[in-house]
Amino acid sequence: MLKKNKETSLKTTKRVKTEDEEEEKDRVKTPSKNKKAKSKPIHLKEDKDTYDAAEDQSSNGNDEHDDDGSEVEMYNESHIKPFGFTIPRPKGSPFPDAISPDTLVFLAELAENNDRDFFHFRSKEWAAARKDFMDFVGLLSTEIHHVDPSIRVEESKKAVYRQNRDLRFSNDKSPYKRNLSASFSQTGRKFLNAGYFLSIKPNNQSLIAAGMWQPDKYRLANMRSSIIRHADLLREALSTDVIKEAFDGKYGVDILDTTDRLKVAPKDIAKDHPEIDLLRFRSFAVEKTFTDEEVVSPEFMDKVMDVVEALVPFVAVINSWV
Repeated sequence: MLKKNKETSLKTTKRVKTEDEEEEKDRVKTPSKNKKAKSKPIHLKEDKDTYDAAEDQSSNGNDEHDDDGSEVEMYNESHIKPFGFTIPRPKGSPFPDAISPDTLVFLAELAENNDRDFFHFRSKEWAAARKDFMDFVGLLSTEIHHVDPSIRVEESKKAVYRQNRDLRFSNDKSPYKRNLSASFSQTGRKFLNAGYFLSIKPNNQSLIAAGMWQPDKYRLANMRSSIIRHADLLREALSTDVIKEAFDGKYGVDILDTTDRLKVAPKDIAKDHPEIDLLRFRSFAVEKTFTDEEVVSPEFMDKVMDVVEALVPFVAVINSWV
């Protein structure tokens, strides 16, 4: 009886060994389809606003290792591409009435590394930059309301635009805006009528603007109708002494933004109309740019407000027409 049990045990062991050998041969012959490239970076989990469910599902919960057990390289400083200019750092900065140099540094890096891995890696810097900008916007909103009471005063977070870009109709799939921006108007951030717009962008591209951008056809029709009847009011608002001082001697039609101005006369308007220079505009906006040095230096708020105060009559005329 013992001999019979021993023989049965030997046969079972031999059969298991043979099956194991066959499985090992199959594994050698058939490479794994799930093997990943070792150089592929980890998909870092994003915050609530930028989280991509498709990326999360593709990771299958294995964010730190390849299927073969090897570690994947983590995102670090060596992955960050440098920007090609210097952000000024005045002694004593940051100042309460200016933007922090660190905010410009973050935006400059974001422009060169516009992806979710960078944004996650620099999450602390992003939080600091956003707070710095929102603090400035809060102060600016109050100052603007003092010179233009028609402007709504609200929390900074309601004036500041979100950082994520709308990618639905754009060939540029960069997920984030390269600037920080906010608007101030009678309708708040919706900006249905004329108001003021602030954009902070490094490499001397920051600006304050005022007016109305690409109004709907009804507001645009009202604007053109009013220009035909009272163009002198708009011209006067663009030709004050404070306008000339704020815009280095320029004034009138010469300071209006021409980005979307028509090359010909609008429909049903004669090309030789006496107000044709104004009637060809689709947007009625004026902007003033600032250098990085100005943005991070004391009294930047005052420089912004000098422009805003000069443009209050311009904004008032537009809002009385639309």
